[in-house]
Amino acid sequence: MAETLLASDERARRRLARMKGKAAGEYGQAAARLRERADFVDAYDYFLRLAEEPFSAAALRERVDAPLAGLFCLQAPLEIFLALGLHPVRLCAGSQIAQQAAAASLPVLMCPMLKSFVGHTLLYENAFRTFQTVVLPTTCDWVVKIPEIMGEDLSALHYMELPHYKDTEKARTVWCDEVFSLVAALEEKTGRKLTASALRGAVATMMETWALWGALLDLRRSGVLPGIWYLLLANTFMLDRLDVWVENLRRVLNALADRPAAPFSAGIFMAGSPIVFPNFKMLEIIEQAGMAPIADDLCTSERIFPGGVAFGDTSRDGLLRALAERYHTACICPTFIDNDRRVNNIFLAAETSPIRGVIYHLLKGCHPYDIEAITVERQLRESGLKFIKIETDYGREDSQNIATRLEAFRQTLS
Repeated sequence: MAETLLASDERARRRLARMKGKAAGEYGQAAARLRERADFVDAYDYFLRLAEEPFSAAALRERVDAPLAGLFCLQAPLEIFLALGLHPVRLCAGSQIAQQAAAASLPVLMCPMLKSFVGHTLLYENAFRTFQTVVLPTTCDWVVKIPEIMGEDLSALHYMELPHYKDTEKARTVWCDEVFSLVAALEEKTGRKLTASALRGAVATMMETWALWGALLDLRRSGVLPGIWYLLLANTFMLDRLDVWVENLRRVLNALADRPAAPFSAGIFMAGSPIVFPNFKMLEIIEQAGMAPIADDLCTSERIFPGGVAFGDTSRDGLLRALAERYHTACICPTFIDNDRRVNNIFLAAETSPIRGVIYHLLKGCHPYDIEAITVERQLRESGLKFIKIETDYGREDSQNIATRLEAFRQTLS
C-alpha cells in the first residue's frame, strides 16, 4: 500500500512538473503576442517582463525585500500595509493551465480566476504560509471559502466583514471598525506600531501613484494608450517595489507624450468579471472585431486605483477613518445591495468619452456579476446604450463564437 501511494505521489509530481512547463509557455506566448503588436513601445517591456513571469511569492518577496501581505479583492487600504513595512499583492491568476492543475479537486462551476489561483499554489508553491498575512474581505462566497477549499490554516488569515449595504451610516461605521481591527491584527503580526507619520508617508506615496495613473487614464480615453496595454500595466501593480514600478509608469507617459491618438470608430466600456494576464482573450477579440475598450470598471484594471484621499485630520485615527471612507465609497463590487454607482459610472464615462456600447464580460461561475448583469442590462438598454453580455471561461475554444457575436454587435453601433 505504501509503495502504491509513493508511486502515486511520484506520478503527481511529474504531472505538476509538466503542467508548470506548459504554464510558463502560456505566459511566454501571451507576452510574445503583445511584443509583436504594431503599437508596442520599449517602455512597455518592463511591465511585460513582470507579467510573463508566473507569480511566485518567494521571488516577489526577494525582489521587494519585504514581507508580503496577500490580498483578495480591493477593500483593504493599501496605505496601511505600506506604513507597516508590508508589501501588499493581489492574489489572482489568469492561467488556464494552472486552472487545469487544480480542476480535479475543485467544483466544476467554481470561479475560473480563483480556480487558477489554487492551481498556482500547486505549481509555484504560493501557499498562504509564504505570506506574512493574507486578508480576505467577505465579498463573494468563493473568496470566503477558498482557504477552506485549499485546506489552509484559518487562524493564519484575517477576514474583514464587508457590510452589504454601503451608503448608510451603519455600514460606514461597521467598515471603519473593520479597518481599525485590521490595523490591530497587522500590528500583532509585524510587531510594529502604526504611527501617524508612517501613515502620512504612505498616503503621500499612493497619492503620487494615483496622480500618475490619472494621466495614463486620460491617454486611454483619448485612444493614445490602447486598452490592452492599460490592463497590462494595471495587472502588474505591486509586482515590484512601488517606487520602481512608478518610475516605469513615468517612462510610459514620456514615451506616449507626443503620440497622436489612434483612430477608432467604436469606443467600448468593459464591465463585469476581472481580466487577468495571460488571459487577455476578450481584449484581443474585441480589437479584432473593430472596437476599442477605452474605459472599464474591472477590479483588475481601473478599479485598482480608487483615487486620492480627502482628509482634514492628519492624526493616525483621522487618516484611518479617511482611508476607510475612501476605499468603501469607491468600491462598486456587485456584492453590495445599493450599487447604483456602478451604472452611474458607466453613464458618466459615456457622457465624457466616445463610448458607443458596453460589453459585459462574465466568467462562468462568477455568480455576483451574473446576477448583477440583469440590472445593469435593463438600465443601460432603457438609456439607449448598446449592451452585450459575453459569458466565457479561460479556454479559447469559444473564441470564434465570441468573435462572431462581437462582430454582429459592432454593426449595431454604426
